[in-house]
Amino acid sequence: MALRCPACQTLSPDWSEFCLHCGRTFTEKDREQSIEVSDSCIDCGSELTFGSNVCPSCGSASARGMDMATAFKKSMIAKLLALIPGIFNFFGLGHLYLGKYPKAFLLLMASVALRLANERWVVPGEIPNAELIWLGASLVVFIYQLWDVYRITDREMFGR
Repeated sequence: MALRCPACQTLSPDWSEFCLHCGRTFTEKDREQSIEVSDSCIDCGSELTFGSNVCPSCGSASARGMDMATAFKKSMIAKLLALIPGIFNFFGLGHLYLGKYPKAFLLLMASVALRLANERWVVPGEIPNAELIWLGASLVVFIYQLWDVYRITDREMFGR
C-alpha cells in the first residue's frame, strides 16, 4: 500500500506520517485513499516488465518497480557515497552504486589524476598558484559529481 500526496502527487509508503517529497502531513482522509502498489504503472496501470525504469505504455518515469521507501533509501545511499568520499577527493562511488559505470570510471580517473597532481606538482614555490589550481579543480569535480548524483536519483527514481 502507498499514499499519494494530494499536494505534489508523489507516492510515499503507507506507514509514512509525512510526504517524502514535500513534507506535507498525511490526514486520515489521505490514508483512506491509499492505493495498492504492485508491478504495474502507478499512472496508467499497465504491467511493468522486470527491471523496467519507465512504463512501456505511457512512458511515465514515476512507474518504478520498487516502492518509494526502497527508492528513497537507494537515493540516500548514492548521495552519501558521492558526498563523504568526495570530501576526501575520491569521486565516482555514487555513480558506481547507481550503475552509471562509464561516468563512475571517468570520475575515479579524475580522482587518481588529482591525487597524482597533488603529489607531484603542488610543491610550495615550484609552480605559482599550484595549490589554488588543484583546489579549484577538485572543487569543480566534487560539485559536478554531487549535482549529477542528485539529478540522476531525482529523475530516475522519483520521476522529477
